[in-house]
Amino acid sequence: MAEEVYGRRFTVEELSGRVVAALLRSSVPEEDARTVAACLLAAELEGQTSHGLVRLPLVVRRLRSGLINARPRMRVHGTQPAAAVLDADNALGPVAGARAVDLAVERARSCGVGVVAVRHSNHLGSLGFYLHRFLVQGMAGLCFSNTPPAMAPPGTGTPLVGTNPIAAGFPGRDGPVLVDMATSQVARGRILAARRAGRPIPEGWAIDVMGLPTTDPEAAIRGSLVPLGGDKGFALALLVELLSGVLAGAGVGPDVSGTFEDSDRESDVGHSFWALDPGAFGDGFAGRVERLAAGIHELGGRLPGERRHAERERRQADGVELPGPLVAELRELAETMPDNR
Repeated sequence: MAEEVYGRRFTVEELSGRVVAALLRSSVPEEDARTVAACLLAAELEGQTSHGLVRLPLVVRRLRSGLINARPRMRVHGTQPAAAVLDADNALGPVAGARAVDLAVERARSCGVGVVAVRHSNHLGSLGFYLHRFLVQGMAGLCFSNTPPAMAPPGTGTPLVGTNPIAAGFPGRDGPVLVDMATSQVARGRILAARRAGRPIPEGWAIDVMGLPTTDPEAAIRGSLVPLGGDKGFALALLVELLSGVLAGAGVGPDVSGTFEDSDRESDVGHSFWALDPGAFGDGFAGRVERLAAGIHELGGRLPGERRHAERERRQADGVELPGPLVAELRELAETMPDNR
């Protein structure tokens, strides 16, 4: 590994060790710490840096202030064979999400389909992490989660719903097809990253509090993000709100907080995870997926997720380069104990 001061390039193992150390010092059990590290690094490897290691300092601050439960007692509710609600007890998002995926898969093995809604949770990170967890267990999967208000209803100026992402993964014979997207024109994390870097954002991403287009990331955060595809994007975000916060009995709209920046209250994020057993719908599913993918490639097109997969392979081989300030912050988090211990 090159010296941090110069190259600031790390292997996945080195970065995982730093994340786990920071979380262990925040009273998180080791297995849970490794789950969170894997989730953050999955985003980092795929170039989704706004959902990667830059999130760790906020997570640690909220753990050490008691706004995230380091040692939750998650409880499963519901008597239906194919559906359940997981009360995450304010757990770390990846810990709750991984548990919910596995519960959904268990139900799908028996029923063909399994749905688990999650309440009292926190920010999940990149949803691609959970899609891969479905796929390695032989399942197709859908993931939905709400986020703090960032988009205003059409014709209004006050944000009500978040950038509420939609993700889906389908196993194919030669590789999966993955869809993972925010319902805003761009994920809010990219605007936060632009603010940290002191650079403007492209026009068309957001409007300010007066409803005017802006290239100032600070004005964008105070204002409203532009929905993907206009009114249709807001409708998709509303759909996700219904399939996550409303379905699970979690926070909805303004009741969701603290997933991007510091807040003095629990986040109460809602999610839902849907597992589908392809075998329940007949033989040959993976081959049919592959034929569809091949048709896109034959036309010179690219499947969703392929660019991220290529970036993952490159970073796994070359290492992950981090900016100096983040390197210093990760070191400090891994080496210092919380103030209240």
